[in-house]
Amino acid sequence: MLAVPPQAYSDNGTPAGFDIDLSKEIAAQMCLKVEFVNLAPAGLIPGLQAQKFDYLSAALGITPERQAMFDFVPYLVGGIQLVGQKKSNHSLANEEALCGMTVATIVGAVQARAVERLNKEFCPKDKQAELKYFPAYNDAVVQLRKGGADVAFVDWTFAAYITQLLPDLAYASPILSGRPNVPRNRLGLAFRKGEKPVDAVTQAVQNIKQNGTYDRLLAKWNLQSGDIRKVQ
Repeated sequence: MLAVPPQAYSDNGTPAGFDIDLSKEIAAQMCLKVEFVNLAPAGLIPGLQAQKFDYLSAALGITPERQAMFDFVPYLVGGIQLVGQKKSNHSLANEEALCGMTVATIVGAVQARAVERLNKEFCPKDKQAELKYFPAYNDAVVQLRKGGADVAFVDWTFAAYITQLLPDLAYASPILSGRPNVPRNRLGLAFRKGEKPVDAVTQAVQNIKQNGTYDRLLAKWNLQSGDIRKVQ
């Protein structure tokens, strides 16, 4: 579990979000009771390897490197997105439009690497994008609303959530992948390599897609743009 709405967060001490609802539905399909374990980001993969939980639901992108370590059940399409103040009326086609702008994002995130690569490979020396690093997307958005940044660069799911919650904010770009001409990645539930529960969860997720529950959850959390069936 992670703490990034609308996928997973604490609502007055109760786990809430799309990932939480999905795991509850998976457990119901398997006639099991779900239990959530909340850890800091640095402890998620070590916790899975140490068998502190059965699978990891943390908006984890499926990469060849991670597939060598874990088995995955894909459940959502990832991506990143720029958010700005509505009054600024930004309409940025991609990361290349960020040259000369101030960008708030998370330390070490895909978004930060995309802007760092932009400064190195595309932006002229006198028009570099200024990056302001924060520990969480919420902090980046606070900086944006204070006027300390032109845009916040966040996960697209968080962009969908925060622009609904705060009417002074708006999308400043389409959903991006982080690299030019590279498709958006898939997010997956991660399992220890070769363990049997992955087969049962795969079937449970398939049932959820077929019986309308997946569509209902996407609509509930405004995440229709992440429908995993569109990239399979």
